[in-house]
Amino acid sequence: MRAALDAVGPDPETARRYREQGWWRGTTFSDSLRDAARQDPGATALLTWRRRENRLISLTFAEFDVRADAVAEALRGLGVRRGDVVACRLPSWWETAVLMVACLRAGAVVAPLPLLFGPYETERVLAATGAVACAVPDEWGGVAHARVLAEQSGRLPRLRHRIVIGDAADTGAVSLRGSFDGERTAAEPGEPLAPDDVCALLFSSGTTGRSHVVAHSSNTLLAGLYDRGQVCASGPPVCATTGGLNHSSGFRQLMRTLDLRTPALYSDCRDPGRWLDLIAETGVTHVRTSPRKLRTLTDEQRRRPRDLSRLRVVHSLAGPLPPLLLAAARETLCPVVLNTWGMTETSSLISTGPADPPHRAGRSIGVPHASAEIRLRPAHGTGAGTGAVSGEEGARHVFRLEVRGPQVCLATLDRDTRRVLWSPTCADGWLDTGDLVGHDGEGGLRFVGRVAERIGDRWLIPVADVEHALLTYPGVRDAVLVPWTDADGHEVPCAVVVASVLPDLRALRGHLTARYGFHESYLPVRVERVTALPLTELGKVRRGVLADRLRTA
Repeated sequence: MRAALDAVGPDPETARRYREQGWWRGTTFSDSLRDAARQDPGATALLTWRRRENRLISLTFAEFDVRADAVAEALRGLGVRRGDVVACRLPSWWETAVLMVACLRAGAVVAPLPLLFGPYETERVLAATGAVACAVPDEWGGVAHARVLAEQSGRLPRLRHRIVIGDAADTGAVSLRGSFDGERTAAEPGEPLAPDDVCALLFSSGTTGRSHVVAHSSNTLLAGLYDRGQVCASGPPVCATTGGLNHSSGFRQLMRTLDLRTPALYSDCRDPGRWLDLIAETGVTHVRTSPRKLRTLTDEQRRRPRDLSRLRVVHSLAGPLPPLLLAAARETLCPVVLNTWGMTETSSLISTGPADPPHRAGRSIGVPHASAEIRLRPAHGTGAGTGAVSGEEGARHVFRLEVRGPQVCLATLDRDTRRVLWSPTCADGWLDTGDLVGHDGEGGLRFVGRVAERIGDRWLIPVADVEHALLTYPGVRDAVLVPWTDADGHEVPCAVVVASVLPDLRALRGHLTARYGFHESYLPVRVERVTALPLTELGKVRRGVLADRLRTA
């Protein structure tokens, strides 16, 4: 992996231009922490809820800085050198955040592994990245992570150190407890990573296929931090991200916290009631979450209202925002709900804004941020325009969305072979996002679906629109469309719904036709009921899992 990472990097001319434009800088988020610790040492940096201790733990910028230094020294003492990969498979604890900054200071590349990865996938990733160290909890979520890693280590010759938060002695692992508490150790000075060096390996969500590796630098991460929702802030903000530190949204929130010196709230508990209690108790002003997590928060707030008067903005990430959910969230949680589009490769890049009409977020992903360039390429062969939902002529056309800009990653790599799949040298820096969009009729874009999720042999089915419409059928609490091959061998849509009873297919199709006027080809030809949808840590549906179930049913 080191050889693959050494081969990627920004074009010097592009890097110069981004610096002149102010998007890139000569410092890293580690330097941001150092400045915050010096200028505002007693201010709160992190608030982390720890489920098994049943308490909220606070860390100031000064405490964060001291502990990051100590852990960086400990890593160098273990022999971690510049360019080595250190994997991190931890819940959203303060130790996770400290380790991420410590890696940068030690010159190591951090690889946050989603907790959703099972033992098999985790082992493959550790082997592919050549991680020299991996940090895990002793036990979490009913899984003995330390024991699993100890068993895998014999098959991972490059993995020299197992770092365990909790009982490390039980598996003969390294503790670093003293270092996490700020105790300094004698270690040779190391060379920290520079702003344009690869500093993090993030993993795509893998909702429709195999996860791949995304290489980011401090500059590509920092360039994507500021979106249109930021102008809604007045007074000191407190930000909560439900995606977790090991997901790209939570990792970027940490960067935002260090750069803006604003406290961030994380929790290792997914329970919506606990999240709402924490949001109310800590005075959260900005929440970043997925549409499906937003639905659970809305339902819980209706069940037992909390005082959310300090909440100013809710950012809905990682998927279309159904109009019914938007209305419920605005009524129940916060009047300002923004729809934000982004990827692991790009961060948040397109969004609606606080000055937009309130309903816009339910039918649009908004406009690109100032730093972003977008290019719309006709989606040939998709039957764009047939049975379009919007009455606006411009919204009838479907395009592949391509992006370019300072927040786009340095490269994507195949998870197993380490082969570079994309870098800024490809296509003059344009990244094909794999998403399909159309014009929203108001100068922005509407999300249509993903190329990998497209359904239909000839006509493109607007997956997002049909899924929104399914939510208006009585008794349906959640719904997705997945492809299914009928008896004639044609690819057709199947509706998978979360509902108390299985909807009648004829009645469901009649509802979609009467209320929305969908083309016949858009209507599901099969409906299946599940008790819950399989989700990633960010709340995206794992459509491949559902498709596999349908094929074997």
